[in-house]
Amino acid sequence: MALAAVAAATYLAARIVGTWELYLVALAFGAALLVSWLLVLTAGRKLAAARSLWPAQPAAGDEIVVRFTVTNGSQLPGLQVTLPNATGDLSGRRQTIALAGLGALQERTATSAPQPARRGVHHLPALWADAEDPLGLIHARRRLGEPLRVTVFPRLAELRSCALYADLGARRDTGRRGFVRRGAAEFRGIRPHYPGEPLSHVDWKSTAKTGNLMLREMDDPTSGDITVLLDGTAALLVGEPPQSNFELAVQAAGSLADYILGTGRAVELLQHDSRWQQTHLTPGFNGRCRLLDILAAATPDARSPLSATLRRLHAGGGRLSRTQILTLVVLSLDADLSRALIALRKEGLRVSVIHIEAGSFAGRGGGSFAAPGVGAAAGAIVRGAAGAAAGNTPDLPVALTAAGVPCLTLARGDDLRAALSLSQPQSRLWARSR
Repeated sequence: MALAAVAAATYLAARIVGTWELYLVALAFGAALLVSWLLVLTAGRKLAAARSLWPAQPAAGDEIVVRFTVTNGSQLPGLQVTLPNATGDLSGRRQTIALAGLGALQERTATSAPQPARRGVHHLPALWADAEDPLGLIHARRRLGEPLRVTVFPRLAELRSCALYADLGARRDTGRRGFVRRGAAEFRGIRPHYPGEPLSHVDWKSTAKTGNLMLREMDDPTSGDITVLLDGTAALLVGEPPQSNFELAVQAAGSLADYILGTGRAVELLQHDSRWQQTHLTPGFNGRCRLLDILAAATPDARSPLSATLRRLHAGGGRLSRTQILTLVVLSLDADLSRALIALRKEGLRVSVIHIEAGSFAGRGGGSFAAPGVGAAAGAIVRGAAGAAAGNTPDLPVALTAAGVPCLTLARGDDLRAALSLSQPQSRLWARSR
């Protein structure tokens, strides 16, 4: 309100000096303030804004752009509009969208700078607009839109075969939406029908009651015996998203679960996080959607090490008590975890491991293992991996494989489809970390 102070000072000077010219100048300043205030007040009330995302459903790594459309529904032209913090936490920095000189009844669009999408559930704040007159004298802020929730799914590798599940058979192409019939089935429940799914399982009685097409969900009685466990130990996180060992673990676990669903088998997805979440996923479009939703929200926030609770999950009616095939995607391998895995194998559980090599995410160059986001425990594991390479400690992947627990090591930059495929050399299941 600097101009208001100038107008008041000019008016006081006119009273003291007594010249009419100063009165005219003070009046002009006051009139400019009044016109600017009326413009912002009147036109600001008729502002409307909308935002949209492209692509509408992004996957990790996609170039994502937010498009903003602002409309001036007033007959008054010249409004300057800015949208502060318009992209929320989609990017690493705050972005402000500016639209200068919005004319009467005019609609203008602007887009944010393209940025690679990061896996996760992102929250865009409510859309606020700062409206100013052309001279920048009057400023007003108005809320024009509600908060927006954006889910970025992980990018999964589409596997046609898998070295860890060679006996499940070749992947059948169900178009991601169909069902794969595997013999005898049991009734599991009734759910809404999704476009593209076959009509052979429609429950017409429920459809008549609800007015919506409902589907009878059938399940193979032996399809709950496969579990994929995703390790989310917070202290073992190495690197910064999207280049971190946990992000690669999410991709690997999701690709395995997606492959199992594609063969017509159900799968249990078990997350080692602060709550030990377990989700039963069934073949078909609905099961894959649930898989993507769960993995998009996955975070590495487990405080206890995986080895401390793994055997308890299998004994005494725990979460793994009905599992026959268990694949773990782990952020590290140590002696305690290896002993727990070998013990599970001796108890009759078919166990396999995908180990994410922490050292490949711990900085570049040969000198230091320090990197942003590396905790003390993770740093110790990385140094331990270096010691193993020098022959100072036993080679745990080799020991696991010798005990009947196949172990595949993945590193930063690996092609997941090639690494997990059945066509890969079998020696890769243990020799990678030597």
